[in-house]
Amino acid sequence: MLGFFSYSLTMAITPGPNNIMAMQESRQRGFRGALPFLGGLLVSFFILDSFCFAFTHLLSALSPKALIGLRVIGSLYLAYLMVGLFRSAKTPPKDQPGQRRFWAAMLLNFMNVKVMLYFLIGYVSFLMPAFGTQMGIIFGFGILMALMTFAANLVWAAAGSVFQGVFNRYAIVVNVVLAVLFLYAIYRMWQ
Repeated sequence: MLGFFSYSLTMAITPGPNNIMAMQESRQRGFRGALPFLGGLLVSFFILDSFCFAFTHLLSALSPKALIGLRVIGSLYLAYLMVGLFRSAKTPPKDQPGQRRFWAAMLLNFMNVKVMLYFLIGYVSFLMPAFGTQMGIIFGFGILMALMTFAANLVWAAAGSVFQGVFNRYAIVVNVVLAVLFLYAIYRMWQ
């Protein structure tokens, strides 16, 4: 389960569309002003989590070999994110007022491949192999993944510009640590 928690924490806390947008929303409107946006993220995490759980459960029942394909895709995506850590631009996201409220946050999540793959990889590569047919436990850990991701959004929103300054100041060290965590998650995915 150490691989699962390493994977979940790394995916939840790394800069992605949700975390960066939560930080920007908080910087522009304050933490309280960011709450509608954060609420939209939370609701959509649970919707996506439920969808991904049902999809992986159905897929494993139809063809267990299809899960291997999802692991390959997941490994490649994590490697892509790892490489992206070292190519990421240091410019903040463009301000797009009107799109950062509850429904805009849900739309962002529904189009965010990182979130979908986060749940799919978590289920296929860590939870289903560990717990087999114990669907209640698997879905419980899926809910934990959603809550961990939302907690990371809260951290990014609360930290605002301070968090961005830390990433800029120690970008190389932070990226190396995150890359090692991604490599470990890929390794554990196949254990």
